[in-house]
Amino acid sequence: YMLSGFFVTHVQHFYAVIGAAWLPYIILNYYKMHVTKDYRYAMYAALFLFFNLTGGNHTFTFILSYLFACIGGYFIFIAIREKKKAIVFRLLKLNALFVTLTGLLSTVVFVIFVQVKPYIGRLSGMSYKDASLNPLSPQSLLSLLLPLSTVNGTEIYDTDPSMCNIYIGVILIPFIILSLLRRRTGLESILLVFAIVCLLASFGSYTPIHKILFNYFPFMGLFRFPSYFSLFTIIILLLLGGKQLTSTLSSFTISRDKLLKITGGLMAAVLMLIIFSIIKNNGTSLFFLNDYENIFEFIAAANFYQNIILQGTIQLIMLSLLFLIILKISSDGLRMKVIMLFVVADMIIATQLNIAYLGFSPASPKELNEYVESLPKGFPVPAMNNISENTEEAGQKHGLYRNTSVFHKRISADVFNSFCFKNQVMMLDSLRPLYDSMLRNPLVYISKDVFSETAFKNKQVTITPKTIILSDEDYLSIAQRLKDTSRLQYDVGITNYKTDYVTASVKTSSAALFTLLQNQYTGWKAFVNGQEKEILLSNYLTMSVLVPQGENVVEFKYENKPVVIGGIISYSVFILLLIVITIMWIREKKNYLAIVTIWLILATSAAYYFL
Repeated sequence: YMLSGFFVTHVQHFYAVIGAAWLPYIILNYYKMHVTKDYRYAMYAALFLFFNLTGGNHTFTFILSYLFACIGGYFIFIAIREKKKAIVFRLLKLNALFVTLTGLLSTVVFVIFVQVKPYIGRLSGMSYKDASLNPLSPQSLLSLLLPLSTVNGTEIYDTDPSMCNIYIGVILIPFIILSLLRRRTGLESILLVFAIVCLLASFGSYTPIHKILFNYFPFMGLFRFPSYFSLFTIIILLLLGGKQLTSTLSSFTISRDKLLKITGGLMAAVLMLIIFSIIKNNGTSLFFLNDYENIFEFIAAANFYQNIILQGTIQLIMLSLLFLIILKISSDGLRMKVIMLFVVADMIIATQLNIAYLGFSPASPKELNEYVESLPKGFPVPAMNNISENTEEAGQKHGLYRNTSVFHKRISADVFNSFCFKNQVMMLDSLRPLYDSMLRNPLVYISKDVFSETAFKNKQVTITPKTIILSDEDYLSIAQRLKDTSRLQYDVGITNYKTDYVTASVKTSSAALFTLLQNQYTGWKAFVNGQEKEILLSNYLTMSVLVPQGENVVEFKYENKPVVIGGIISYSVFILLLIVITIMWIREKKNYLAIVTIWLILATSAAYYFL
């Protein structure tokens, strides 16, 4: 699982990797909760789901909720069919406890969601065109056998390179196929159907399944990248294949012939792909036979058909060895050890061949660390240059290429963020001249050209860097105090800066509008000479406040008490839950060393974070 194609291609997507890492723990404990009817597993499942909600990709949580419905629904249905009311109520109480604990643990997440929802358009749904971006194209199924074929294969796969690799090991494929041919339990059949639906949904617009889910199922219209559905297909296939591997080796004589036929069929398929690729290669010299100074030159030289030849040859050897193991080794214990050894070798080889394509950089970590250490620390007062000058290119050194202004402590609008405010998206799409002109200012500035939204929509405004558009209501509230700005003289300077606190000295010859190039959001407050003033939404996005004539001190402070309260609730429940689990462990296992170690790690981490 950890060396599957999903992890190998998503190494740069931290939230995806974190979320995928927690999924097995969540699913395992939710399943055990229903099998054992034990409250402990409700606690464990809630705890791991909390970790996913606070650190992982929420896409997985949305899909996971439907898997919960399938697993929980199956066990409750069985109990109802067998007329075991006590078990039905027990399962319902367990699920209620699981949901309640998850909700309490995730209070801070829900508070933030409620606050941010009005500002971010995609949280209210998105167009199907956006939601279907970067699917697992049907041709990506080739990666199940030949993951190297995805390297430099963007034109063939017609999707993002990180979304087309679902390799889970060629050694396990015969056992997965065998698991599909045998009789399954009711739960296994449900999981298999879920895996198939997820696989079809991962194809995006290639099949109608994804659009049906998008249109008619809650939460399915809130995320992009249909390829993420394939992770659940991977998990379920690994579970079915792993169980089949164990059961096959315990009753080997029954499955031996079927395994030989399946393995032989896979060998024939790989051989045909190799022959086909040799024909398509047209006698071109094979890149992998040349010498290269590093892996990056090797990857750059790779191409689709030659990748199939190289990876196909390796897979043919692996499958041939598996065929011999099945045919020749008679000891069950030895057979299992050898097969597991080849599974490990198979995954390591595939990872090494693919990881440099999306996961490595020629940049030296040591040089990058030295470079970052040389950059400003803390939050220095920003320079009064135009924000538009602070581009990413200025900081793209030693492997840094996105959001580089974070390291250089420069205020910038040239950033990547999947959750842009909807007003910013609107300006980028429909009001680009106003947006671009606004960025030709420093972080704080005085504006001479203030207009109402009606005047702007009626095209009565000539856009300049100092243009400010206010709602008609806000404009009327200050218009009388901005009578003559043509002779306005002013001086502005930032005196203190933190991410949640900005102060500036402002000297003006008459009343004027002072603007901070910061998205208006719940929690911001403005003070002029110590008195709180109303924040006006300017240019549909930023924050402005009226300052009187003379010398003034303007402060913008960010305080969000609901989030703080939500955080207190979340962490209090987290600590209480850990205490309860600790008491349970002590009573049952008497393993004091493990408990002390866990609490020591938690205390050290908390001290490092907060102090």
